[in-house]
Amino acid sequence: MSTLFYTQTIMIQKGSLLILILISFQLNAQRVFPLLDNRDYFKSFHEGQTRQLDHLKPIDYKYSEELIAFIDNKRDLFVYDGKTNEKLTGLANDYKIGINLVAWNTGPVVSVWDNGRIYDLTLFGRNYEVSDSLVVFEDLRDNVIRVYYKGEIHDLFYSISDLYFPQTIGSNTVAFRGNGNVHYAFIRGEIIELGVFNEAINFAAGANLVTFNDPFNQSFAVAFQDEVLDVEPTMVMNYKAGYDQFVYTDRNNNLKAYIDGELITLSSYPQFYEVFRTMVVWGENGVLYTYNNGTRYEIANYIPDEYKIREGIVAFRNLNGGVSVFHNNEVEIVSNLSGAPFEVNGNTVRVQVNKGNYVFFKNGFTYQE
Repeated sequence: MSTLFYTQTIMIQKGSLLILILISFQLNAQRVFPLLDNRDYFKSFHEGQTRQLDHLKPIDYKYSEELIAFIDNKRDLFVYDGKTNEKLTGLANDYKIGINLVAWNTGPVVSVWDNGRIYDLTLFGRNYEVSDSLVVFEDLRDNVIRVYYKGEIHDLFYSISDLYFPQTIGSNTVAFRGNGNVHYAFIRGEIIELGVFNEAINFAAGANLVTFNDPFNQSFAVAFQDEVLDVEPTMVMNYKAGYDQFVYTDRNNNLKAYIDGELITLSSYPQFYEVFRTMVVWGENGVLYTYNNGTRYEIANYIPDEYKIREGIVAFRNLNGGVSVFHNNEVEIVSNLSGAPFEVNGNTVRVQVNKGNYVFFKNGFTYQE
């Protein structure tokens, strides 16, 4: 394998990938946010207004920034995309959601709703999983693992014995073991071979990349769509992947990250760290930090009892028991109500004031429902 981060060409290539991923995933979008009002009407919040989706409390619901999928009181599966409320089926045994995808099974039939269109992926399905932009599923007719991505179905591997489901599924990536212990990565529609490993590999799969400790070369490596590169000459302690970036602690317990095409050191004394898409937060000496646009920011001069990371923001329990949020590189108070439950979706924070009443915070503005 080549060594990473020593040519300007590589930095430019990865910088270009970052631009692509920012466009393709619409990072700051948030068109839906489900809620139940004080009459148990099922609604969605967006841009200061709410829209009623059903007059009865749903049996179950799941949501992303772009979609709400729910089982209504009659056990029908619906999807709401911020504009229309569409019935998908009345026979769903299970369902899972991505950013713009809803997949479900009716017995062995696995189907997907993708931006308004419905496709049957297989009539002989069993296990399936959904990430931000893909569906990985078993097709027992051909004894194959397949992945649905951007309107196309790709074969990952066939087996003459029992199928084993891929170990790690990322935003638009899949790390998996094929026949003969050959390991591969599916990245943005392409499959790249990682090597033959006879032991279990802990992969971290994000968007556009997969990272792993390579036991053959005893190195820490990253796989992009068309190449596998060494990041460190020795294996590292742990690692996590996000959107076009990854973060890890090396053998000396330094917290390092590949962000914006560069390898940087975030901290020498991390207590913990978390990654969500393009956001990284970590604790250091009892203080909570994040890194954004080349600058390290202090979120709180303590480690909050509760915090939630989403794209571009961190909502957390402040010292008064209320809710504050780090956004646009500054901290603002959302609510002073002590102990109020809060959730985050996209770049919006929702605080439950009491049953059926909420405060929403987005881009510096507060809305009351």
